[in-house]
Amino acid sequence: MRNVGSDEWADIALRDAINNGLVPGPRILAAGFSIGSTGGHCDTNGYRPDRYPHRGVEQGIANGADEAMAAVRHQVKYGADVIKICATGGVLSAGDAVGVQQLTEEEMRAIVRAATMAERKVAAHAHGTEGIKAAIRAGVASIDHGAMLDDEAIRLMKERGTFLVPTRMAFESVARGAREGKLAPWAATKALQVEEAARASFAAAVRAGVNIAFGTDAGVFPHGENAEEFVLMVRGGMTPAQAIRSATVDAARLLGREAELGRIAPGYYADIVAVRGDPLADVSLLRQVAFVMKGGVVYKQDGAEVQVAVGQ
Repeated sequence: MRNVGSDEWADIALRDAINNGLVPGPRILAAGFSIGSTGGHCDTNGYRPDRYPHRGVEQGIANGADEAMAAVRHQVKYGADVIKICATGGVLSAGDAVGVQQLTEEEMRAIVRAATMAERKVAAHAHGTEGIKAAIRAGVASIDHGAMLDDEAIRLMKERGTFLVPTRMAFESVARGAREGKLAPWAATKALQVEEAARASFAAAVRAGVNIAFGTDAGVFPHGENAEEFVLMVRGGMTPAQAIRSATVDAARLLGREAELGRIAPGYYADIVAVRGDPLADVSLLRQVAFVMKGGVVYKQDGAEVQVAVGQ
């Protein structure tokens, strides 16, 4: 699992607890704090100044190339495996337009440079077209969401091997919440604004053969429902085989872990998820996981949890 952003080092703490055998859990690549501009999608905004104090480099808020590099180095210092940035506005952040670019290309290049020096990849939250293209030119590994792709953005992604992480579930969830009156009016407007554009962008990326990696933005909707993403990807134009590859072989490539993850083969981790039936015929079967093995240890068998001794 690639977790792209968490306050107070929560994702890094959980990763370490799992790796040290204190609790069972998935393999986690953690980002620490997301990096963005003051008042942008990665900041805590929309509240009284005395409620949330100003956030700085230590919390991932950077203005200018030097601060951007410092923010990367701070996340790496405290254990980040991957760097997350907010290149554009977002649906659920107050006070910004969903598509507006929020980091300059110079800032994004500085972030990618610092991350590359630390052997980390950069994931870019990006909805708006110009912010997407600036992030691709800057050298990010993935565009997460990618709501407003145009032909030039798709061409750049193809040329540079940039991945799209389409998060179809997130778009569908916020649009449904907007229609059901569960979002603030300003968030509902943005959710509906990008809904159709995101569907069209995903379909265009699939047709063009852009690298696509599975990702859901879980938390925008309840955790545990993530496999619905497979259904939405197939509905949007992928074959079941392509959707499954996006979560295995292709996801491992995005993570830079293709030599040990994403396949069942000698020399790879024995990480296996299995379902009853043929998901190539009915991809929705992936909603009902019957078997889970991690590193050769079985955690779920015949649909039931298997108790595993701590430290095993």
